[in-house]
Amino acid sequence: MSIAIHSRQVCSASIEFLEKITLLAKDYNKKVIISTTFAQLLNLNELNCLKYLSIFDIEALNALHVELMISLGGDGTLLETTHYINDKAIPLLGVNTGTLGFLTMLSCSEAVTELIHFFEGDYAIEQRTILSLCGEHISDAFALNEVALLKRDTASLLTIDAYIDEKFITTYWADGLIIATPTGSTAYSLSCLGPIMLPSANNFVITPLSPHNLAVRPLVVPETAKLSFIVKGRDKDMLIAVDGRSIPAATQQRLVIEKAPFILKLVQLGHTSLFDVLREKLYWGMDCRKT
Repeated sequence: MSIAIHSRQVCSASIEFLEKITLLAKDYNKKVIISTTFAQLLNLNELNCLKYLSIFDIEALNALHVELMISLGGDGTLLETTHYINDKAIPLLGVNTGTLGFLTMLSCSEAVTELIHFFEGDYAIEQRTILSLCGEHISDAFALNEVALLKRDTASLLTIDAYIDEKFITTYWADGLIIATPTGSTAYSLSCLGPIMLPSANNFVITPLSPHNLAVRPLVVPETAKLSFIVKGRDKDMLIAVDGRSIPAATQQRLVIEKAPFILKLVQLGHTSLFDVLREKLYWGMDCRKT
């Protein structure tokens, strides 16, 4: 079985991590393979572990026997890696070389130590809900964090008719609309005053972007709901952001967003909880005047 690593950037910490994890995996009779994207950023000839490494095409994960996928970078890299894993049920571990890192909680040094526990079977899997988006000429679009319905080439408001299980909710007059998972509740939705949901919550949240009516607030809905949206505007085009990936689309079409038929297996090592991350990253319970 192989340990796969994907990254979009190289730094001294990521190189040191690659060296150490490759030798550690060898001790447990595991092979480390790295994505072509990562390999192209590295000076392979300078790696001490080169003879133990293989390179793989991340688009061809189905053909590989991968026991664990490691995303090496920030949350954006992890979202990209999730897109490649899709429905393949490969456990994913986020290792942080960035700054914020809500999803990539472990540093490189912490990950090397904690991966010993993984190799020895001492780890937990968190099942994270995935969103599915379908529309005219749009299929197989999946998001771990959120789907955002956005303006494209106009400063005018969008008019968005929203439905839950074919029942009309309301018409949003806003700059856009975010539909977020519990995982995504601490991302784009949070910056637009959406609520924080625990990863285990069986809900989605609909968060308007700068709504015209100030009484329109974020709405929490069950993950079993089938959400439908019809977007109208002065412009015939709009933009749909799926975990940051932009999809140009036409307005006046029906967009359906619901729970995907598969989940992401997010590996949890160590004892860090969401509340630990909120205190560390968002300074919950801290008086910044005293720092």
